[in-house]
Amino acid sequence: MIEIKAGDTEKIKVENSKEGIFLDGKSFEGEIIKINDSSYKVFKSNKIFRVDIVERQGKEMKLKVNDQLIDVSVTDHIDHILDKLGMNIAASALVSDIKAPMPGSILSVTVAEGDEVNEGDALLVLEAMKMENVIKSPGEGKVSKVHISEKENVEKNQVLISFE
Repeated sequence: MIEIKAGDTEKIKVENSKEGIFLDGKSFEGEIIKINDSSYKVFKSNKIFRVDIVERQGKEMKLKVNDQLIDVSVTDHIDHILDKLGMNIAASALVSDIKAPMPGSILSVTVAEGDEVNEGDALLVLEAMKMENVIKSPGEGKVSKVHISEKENVEKNQVLISFE
């Protein structure tokens, strides 16, 4: 099961099983047809919606639904486990270091030493358990040191980025 938050709406629980697709426990009465890797047609209540994935970074997406842009974020059971274990790096606004929440491989680093960052800015993408995790800045600050590089394997709690 995953949870989807689109724009300012409440999170919707989505479950895909052999019995069908369920939204907040209710059966989805419609049809979804995949056009290609980033485009879908959704038929619901005698209406047709074209859904295009315009931009995707980890679990954050920008969708275009019938020419309307919508920001979407997805959380899954791994995110819930990390939150319960207190490993959500966004939980604390006063941090001097960003540490790896789990072992994995660095796919990309989007900041450099000296960069000014704002809360929520993407810092890097960590691949762990076959999932891309966008690690974001927990607050405003200046990057003092980037301790890792792309394609580098990291261990849990390894310092990735330091702030001034």
